[in-house]
Amino acid sequence: MSLSGRNQRFVFKLTTTRLKKAGWNLDLKINDARKFNEVVGLGESQLLRWLDELNGIEDCEGKINEIKEHIEDYRKQLRTDENLRPVLKSLYQQLDYYSFKKDYICVVIDKISDYRKIYKDGFVVNGIRYRRLLGTSGGIKLNTIVFINEKHLLEIKRRIANGRNLNKEFVPAKLEAYQALVCSSSVPVSMPKGVICVPDCYTHFKADVIELDDSEDGEPKMTFVKDKECELCDSDGYGLGMPELLLRWANDIGEDYVLPGCVIRNSFCKGTVYPIDFREFAHEHGLSEIIDSWGITHNINDIELILTESMLKLWDSYSSIDEYLMNCMENHYSFCITKASEEKLENVRNMNYQFLQSYDFTDEDIDKLIAPTVTEIQDVLSNDWRKTICYSKGINLSLENIESSLSPDFATALMIEPNILGDEYVQSQLKGMIAKRINDAKKGVLQVEGCYALVSGDPYSLCQSMFGLEVKGLLKSGEVYSKYWIDKGVGEIVIFRAPMSVENNIAKMRVV
Repeated sequence: MSLSGRNQRFVFKLTTTRLKKAGWNLDLKINDARKFNEVVGLGESQLLRWLDELNGIEDCEGKINEIKEHIEDYRKQLRTDENLRPVLKSLYQQLDYYSFKKDYICVVIDKISDYRKIYKDGFVVNGIRYRRLLGTSGGIKLNTIVFINEKHLLEIKRRIANGRNLNKEFVPAKLEAYQALVCSSSVPVSMPKGVICVPDCYTHFKADVIELDDSEDGEPKMTFVKDKECELCDSDGYGLGMPELLLRWANDIGEDYVLPGCVIRNSFCKGTVYPIDFREFAHEHGLSEIIDSWGITHNINDIELILTESMLKLWDSYSSIDEYLMNCMENHYSFCITKASEEKLENVRNMNYQFLQSYDFTDEDIDKLIAPTVTEIQDVLSNDWRKTICYSKGINLSLENIESSLSPDFATALMIEPNILGDEYVQSQLKGMIAKRINDAKKGVLQVEGCYALVSGDPYSLCQSMFGLEVKGLLKSGEVYSKYWIDKGVGEIVIFRAPMSVENNIAKMRVV
């Protein structure tokens, strides 16, 4: 479940060519920018919340929802009362005010010389001078840099630094990526009752590996090494939360179940949190205290959230977890969720060419692989209006969510009057959908029995490590625990990493 800004915020996205043509001083109306695709949507982020705060805007999300509700009501009444049109226009203007973020601009760098120019002098749009703030990991791949209103620049940079030790050296690219976490789409959640950071859990084992040596010019040399001594960070990128915390966070984002896992953000903090009762673990082993990354001892019963050093990227830029959290409070940071596991995982997932290209298939294998997709297409072509509705609205359509799926389209009309399936327009829409589905299938978008899920290392190993016990874990090599597959009676699954770059990203695992 992606929580990347349930209401989109909008910002200008301009190219340096466009700015240069205007003499680096551009007047631009939002409606004109929309016509030329110079306005892009963003999810709500820590940075946008800061800008709202600095502009005196409170509860922007709530105001947008309220305005949208009014717009929906007035649009219905407009059919019988044309006098409401000015009211609707005013509401749309209010919606633009809260949704459009004038202090934030994304700039696509067309030439290096353009970048040097705006890095030094900035540029002006609608009378506001903008200065470079940072480049996000995704944005830099597209030559895109974030600029903000220069009157907020120093304050935003101060908040991003969050009181860290500025004398500590970092690789510039990594530091930029850590700073850019404030641009992640996220939803704020309540503060945990007790937070600590602990060293990561490292495991040691022997495994057959392929070593790459790129120390010399030319292509890297690949060498197969049998039974190589390996070290693995089992806890890389994940931490543990008490189940009651994950339930409270679920309530914060409008859900009513203990989140099976969620991706979080905070100052220089990113990673996934899983619900593990580490207090019960401590009790079972006769323990009540835990030592954090700074060597400070805590009562485990006072802790709700455990971060690892691989999550809290700049942990050693602070003298203690208390100093870090104090700075977060002073600079108006909060724990936020960017993605959360669904309560129920889907039963069907689409493959893609990346996952399939590593296999040698026989004709029989291919027939078996494409069978569910072919059946789906044939079902729609069978002129069964019920199957057509399911195909159009999605396999998760149910009595509980049917109201939210209603929209002014032919599938909703089919629910009202099945006989319109023979209508010429409806048939043309269906043919277009099926033609696209067939073309996608040719490119490897095929239905298989599977699901998308967040995965972690063995959290039992992390518990053993953070309490100073011998790390043995519960899972052996080649094993995976998944209640989803256990409930289905499946004993072996194939796991793919996305995006997949090499066949070694595929692992066949035993479900235990």
